[in-house]
Amino acid sequence: MKLLAIALCLLSLAAAASEKKGGSSSRKQGESLFSGRRPLVGRIRGHGSDLPPEVVVCAHCHTQVTPDSGAPAAPIITRAFLTEQRERRGGPPSAYDLTSFCKLLRTGVDPAYVIIDRVMPTYDVSDAACASLWQYLSQ
Repeated sequence: MKLLAIALCLLSLAAAASEKKGGSSSRKQGESLFSGRRPLVGRIRGHGSDLPPEVVVCAHCHTQVTPDSGAPAAPIITRAFLTEQRERRGGPPSAYDLTSFCKLLRTGVDPAYVIIDRVMPTYDVSDAACASLWQYLSQ
């Protein structure tokens, strides 16, 4: 009986370690997508042509400052920015979750059903890639 308890304990530790490793791997993939080391496919809404991969890098707008204003071109994406409730354009308070984050990337519509600025591309992003981006940005 003691041997069975030890075996079950070891199995649960191994499963937890495997889950932690997978989460780390997913965050690394998300960071690679955000930074542009892994390319994304995106286009401006209303246009049929894909933009060059180097143009649709998330980090270009969501981390860097613009020369003219000294401010980022788009909001800095943090866990708080994504997950804390906030009003948008007088709409009801809303926050992102995985589903609404992926919807935003694919359609340009945020959780409050506000269409974001057209300068942000919409992306052809798989569920797995979107989940990796979400995990990287929201953790």
